[in-house]
Amino acid sequence: MPNMQKLSLFLILIILFGCNESFTTKPFFSMGTLVEITVSEKDKTEIENIKSEIERLSEFVKEETNKINVAGKNEKVVVDKRFIALLKKGGYFHDISQGRFDITIHTIMKLYGFPEGPYKVPSRSTLDQFSSYIGFENLIINENFVIKKSDFTIDMGAYAKGWIVDEAINFMKSRSIKNGIVNAGGDLYCLGDKNGDGWKIGIQHPDDKEKVISVLKLVNKAVVTSGDYERFFIENGKKYIHIFDAKKKETADNYKSISVIADSVEMADGLSTVYFLLNPQEIRSLCDKLKTPVLIYHLNGNIEKLCGWEKFEVN
Repeated sequence: MPNMQKLSLFLILIILFGCNESFTTKPFFSMGTLVEITVSEKDKTEIENIKSEIERLSEFVKEETNKINVAGKNEKVVVDKRFIALLKKGGYFHDISQGRFDITIHTIMKLYGFPEGPYKVPSRSTLDQFSSYIGFENLIINENFVIKKSDFTIDMGAYAKGWIVDEAINFMKSRSIKNGIVNAGGDLYCLGDKNGDGWKIGIQHPDDKEKVISVLKLVNKAVVTSGDYERFFIENGKKYIHIFDAKKKETADNYKSISVIADSVEMADGLSTVYFLLNPQEIRSLCDKLKTPVLIYHLNGNIEKLCGWEKFEVN
């Protein structure tokens, strides 16, 4: 039997002490993870509205994804223009990762039971059969419809959750909320400066959930962590995680965790997976180009900080 590990719900910790204003946090389960909304006491009446917006957007992504996944080969599938933009962002992440990041890899991932299980290692013949279907180039994207050139399925969980958090933050701004946080299982945005104090955010230690490996001070910034301890199973001594390399068509085993700071959660979310699939030299080159600080926790326990991560750390 595989050794199954449930999702680690607290990849990023919100540190609320040391602020003048009182804040309240509402946790709930959505998008397959624990979501936390943090706002000031004076804005707490808006929490249910924010929650409803997150759930509405989550259902939107789920429904649009399902349209594509149930469609047959060469079938024209009409989808919302906002979803077209999301699909194109998947193409962007595909390109900057040299094809390692690919939303059609879901075709292979589901054979292993990801994301929710039951988990198992599929046979070689099954993998060979379904591997022939994947490839972002097999998804033809037009202005308001797509066409599948093969029988693949997609999953955009590696960055669509980030987009939902960004949209929730925009909703909060429209409700005149100036300070707050939305944290969706490690996809987090810090709105405002918390009355000049800045938001203190701790990055969880991959091997000890009671510890952090870095504490940040963020103002109007996103931070996302992807790790090999989120969803995984072990079979015959080998660890299979939920992050897959589409070029190799197999689970990735490069790092324990990758954390990324960016201006949007969607970008930080996608890049945390992209960087997980690259070697350190490739990460350094890309994060320097994109101006996105990175924290790497290597398999041997070494910590590497790239592209200005230290500038955001609290001493």
